Amino acid sequence: MKGKRNFLTLTAFLLLTNGTFAECPSLPKVQSILNRISKAQLVVKEVEEVKDFPLCKVKTVEGETFFLSLNEKYLIEGILLRVPPLVLSKKEYKILKRNVILSVGKGPEILVITNPLCKVCKKNKGKLLKLSKRFKISFVMVGFKKEEVNAAADVICTKRSINTLFKTKDNLKVCDLGKLKAWTVAEILKRYGITGAPIFVFPDRKVAVGIKDFESMLEDF
Repeated sequence: MKGKRNFLTLTAFLLLTNGTFAECPSLPKVQSILNRISKAQLVVKEVEEVKDFPLCKVKTVEGETFFLSLNEKYLIEGILLRVPPLVLSKKEYKILKRNVILSVGKGPEILVITNPLCKVCKKNKGKLLKLSKRFKISFVMVGFKKEEVNAAADVICTKRSINTLFKTKDNLKVCDLGKLKAWTVAEILKRYGITGAPIFVFPDRKVAVGIKDFESMLEDF
C-alpha cells in the first residue's frame, strides 16, 4: 500500500511539472529552497538530473534524498511539498532599500542586487535597462567574497553611473562605508542560503535568485 501511495504521489508530482525539461538549479539555489521547507538544518552536497524525468535528485550531507521539480516549485520526500516563495521581512527590505546606489526608470520598484564581477549581470544589463520603461530598477551592491566586496565597495565609494556600473578596474577605491554596505546586504541574503548574484527583490518583497528565476516571476507579477 505504501508503494502505491508513493507511486501516486510521484505521478501527481510529474503532472504538476507540466513535463518541462530544463537544467537543474545550482547547489546554492537548491540550498535556499531546502532552507525554506525543512526545519532541520540540512546541507546540500549534490544536485543531479534524473534521466528521462523533469526532476533533480538532491542529496544532503546528512544522508537525506529529495526530488525537486525543474520548475523549482515542488519538492518530494514521500509526499508532495509546495516550495513557498522566498519573502524578505519588512525590516530586511527597508535595509536593502537604504542601500540603493542608483535607480533608472519609473514605476513599481525592483531591487537588483549585484556587483561588478557578476558576469551574468553584465551580460543581461541591456534587458534590465529595457525593463526601466515599466519599472523603477534600483541597484544594490553586494559582495560574498573578498574580491566581490572590494569591487562592490568601489562602486559605492566612487558613486558610479549606470554606464560604468559593471566595468572592472585594477585600482579600486575601497572605503570603509562601501565595504560595510556590501557586507550588510550579504549578511541578510546569507540567512536565506543565498551566496551569489544576481538577486532580485519585487515590491511585494518576494525574491528571485538568478536571471531565470527572475524572468519566471516577472511573468506573474
